[in-house]
Amino acid sequence: MQSHASRHVVSDFLKDLHPDLSEPFPKGVIPDEVAEAHGRRAIPKLIAVLALPELPDDTRAHALRIFNGLLSTQEHKTNAVAEGAAAPLCRLVSECRDAEVRRLSCNALASLAQVMAGRQSIVSVGGMAVLTEALQTTPEEAAGALRSFAASNDGNALLNEVRSSVVPALVELLRQPADPAFTIAACENAAATLEGITRTDLGVLAALDAGVPACLVALAERGLQGDLKFEPSLMALLQLVATCLEQVCHHTNGKAAARQAEAHKILAELLNLQHRETVKHAAAALMGLAVEKESKVNVMLFAGVQLVRLMRGKDTELANNARDTVAAASEHLDARRTAEMLLSMEERELLLWRGPAPETPPDYRHNVALPIFTPPR
Repeated sequence: MQSHASRHVVSDFLKDLHPDLSEPFPKGVIPDEVAEAHGRRAIPKLIAVLALPELPDDTRAHALRIFNGLLSTQEHKTNAVAEGAAAPLCRLVSECRDAEVRRLSCNALASLAQVMAGRQSIVSVGGMAVLTEALQTTPEEAAGALRSFAASNDGNALLNEVRSSVVPALVELLRQPADPAFTIAACENAAATLEGITRTDLGVLAALDAGVPACLVALAERGLQGDLKFEPSLMALLQLVATCLEQVCHHTNGKAAARQAEAHKILAELLNLQHRETVKHAAAALMGLAVEKESKVNVMLFAGVQLVRLMRGKDTELANNARDTVAAASEHLDARRTAEMLLSMEERELLLWRGPAPETPPDYRHNVALPIFTPPR
């Protein structure tokens, strides 16, 4: 029997299943579409999106999250630098009002600053001034970007070119009172940047002009007795403080500044910690202070007990640092008396002098002026 019903066609092709018969893909690239493109096109596509002036902040933040996720290898970072990523990122840090976009942009700059070409690119577009200004608005992320510069020799050279503005801004960040925006991570990044800057002579001089020794002493006091006492990453921060003070105390001009800031007191407290690296750098800082005539007595008065304990310990490196510190301080007669009270005769010969005690230098001897005797008449 013949049927006059219309035929029922069954098809699995997209053109038959989907009612829209227009072209499935647009002919051109959608400029503001946030998508991870295929292959080498991925990073240039996102940079082009970030460079758009009229883009919603939530779209920018989404694009930055994808972009930061792609910056996981050195090849991708180099590719981003070659595509000119530094300029739009710096513009977002300085001009965007959204805090999340500024934080993500600083994180992207920190990733780019881990390669030499990235550091040069950031400097060429004025990124150092942008990051310095951002230390007050996005302290943790901006200080993290500067920390990436301080981790390399050429980055330190670039930081030293703008040390007159960067160092005071870092000190201002560290002096901020307890605030949710100024976290211990922000302090740690700032201290690490200062530690890198003070590796050079010019960096130490800039740190002294900005009052870095007193600032580091106050920061360590916050960690030992103040609001940062129970932070989980406190030891890493105190290690950076001790390292920075070590570099300052071994500088000719830094010894007096550290003495005026009473750094010997906080360094003596750091010797009581159960963190080897912090103790090592604190003892080395005291060694630099003990060379100065005015600090010898203070070093033995506040840190003599801890130094003698380290001398008696089994850690050779710590014992040598402590021994050199006590030996340098003991050139002063008052400091030598303190050492003699803490050490027995055998310990002085074996641990401190490694032989007979040397003569006191002429500058530290007691000069007694006796009146001239005239016989009575």
